[in-house]
Parts: sequence; structure tokens; C-alpha cells
Amino acid sequence: MLFMNMLEQGTTTKCILSQDGTWFTPREFEIEGGYQKSSNWKTSLRCGGKTLKCLMEAGIIRTLPGKGGKKKKLGNSDICEICQYGENLFCCDTCLKFFHGDCHLPPVEPKRSPWSCTFCRMKASSRSQQCLRESEVLARQMGPEEQLKCDFLLLELYCHSESKEAVPPGCLNLETVECMKDLLMLNEIKKKLSERGYPKVEGFVQAVRHIFQVHRASKTCNNFCWGIRLEAKFEQHFKEVFAVQETKQEHTNYKIKLEKDA
Repeated sequence: MLFMNMLEQGTTTKCILSQDGTWFTPREFEIEGGYQKSSNWKTSLRCGGKTLKCLMEAGIIRTLPGKGGKKKKLGNSDICEICQYGENLFCCDTCLKFFHGDCHLPPVEPKRSPWSCTFCRMKASSRSQQCLRESEVLARQMGPEEQLKCDFLLLELYCHSESKEAVPPGCLNLETVECMKDLLMLNEIKKKLSERGYPKVEGFVQAVRHIFQVHRASKTCNNFCWGIRLEAKFEQHFKEVFAVQETKQEHTNYKIKLEKDA
């Protein structure tokens, strides 16, 4: 399995995961496959039947970072808050945390100065708000405030799913690998959210919940797996961020719907 967001951090990043849980750089994977004499892994490695070179030229995989750019000068310990990898990062002028331009939501605008990340903007906008029923929250139009909150919720999922709760490379078991496969669907939601593709809060929340429903129905899912824990975090954060005052009947209806979908 090729993790494109990892590959895009640089050629020395271990971004290819084998069935036995071993991680490889592109060159290491090329050697493992018996192509140690190859002079260009971009043409010898294929993903979905296409060479990586073709995928890069088509824009499916971003061009690997070079040494130039207008990014902040970094120390050796500086890493992206979302993916936990370094190189070519932008620094939030408020909290001084680092982010890749496309890891962040919304994508970082390089010319914007000063620039504050979504986490800092959420803190600045946090204030006492009226508690609403979940049905009322879901029916709200996706205005600037709602967009900010949804960006924040998705970034929180990425932080937990790709770094802080991840099992170190080389120690992955089958359940964790399957969870990672299911959660890659988050990338589709991220793309649509960044393009302002959800007219209402309901569309975004339903899309995220659908991913967890699909995962819950998989053979490798159990009550203690990574995906289930991540789902619980999302539901908790959703209620906190939108000040949801859930009624007992709404909670019952939601549980019945999940059981039917599963």
C-alpha cells in the first residue's frame, strides 16, 4: 500500500506498507522486488497499473519537494502537526506549530501574513454558545463559522489517525492495517470540504459517520480497535464544538440507524 501523503514528503520517507507490516522507501521497495539495478524507481514502481512517474505527471501525486521555496527555515525537530513528517512546512504565527500546506485545512495560503492555523482560529472564536439539538446543528448552512468547525473536526481526526495513536512502523498488526485502509476514505472528505462541497453541516457529518459505519461492518473490527476509538473521539468533539445538547430520543434513534446501516 502506497501512502501518497508520505511519499510527497520526500524520497527518503518510508511510505510503502507491505502485508507483513514492513515499511519501505521507494528505493528500498524497488530493491526488495529485485530491481536493484534500476536507475529510476519512478519508472519501475507502479500503483494501480501506472508508473509513479506517470502519476506525478498527471498531478495525481504531487511533485516531490525540492530545496527551494518560501517556507520557514526549520530545525531538525520541526514536523507537521497533522502527518508528523518534516520538510517544506509553514509555521503558524500564533502558536508556532508547523504544517504542510495541503495537510492543513483550509490549505495554507503562502502569501498570507500573518497566518494562523485552524486550531488557533478555533481558540480565538471559542465563546459561550447556545446549546442546540443535533438535528438543528445538522440542518445549519455551511457558513464561515460552520466551515471552520468542520475543518477543525477533520484535522482532529487526522491528528489522531496518522500520528498520535499510530502504531510505530514495523509493529503493525492486521487490524491496524485494515483500519488504515478504511480511514483513507477521509481523504475524499478532506478534498470535498476544502472545495466547499458541503452545503450543510449534515453532509459533512454523515460522510464521516459513513466511513466509521463501513469500518464497523468489516471483519477485522472489534470494540477495542483503532477505528472504534477514533469514532468515539469524533462524536465527542462534534458535540463539544457545536454545543450539541442531545436528547435521549435522538441518541436512541442514532443508535438504531447505526445498527441498521451495519
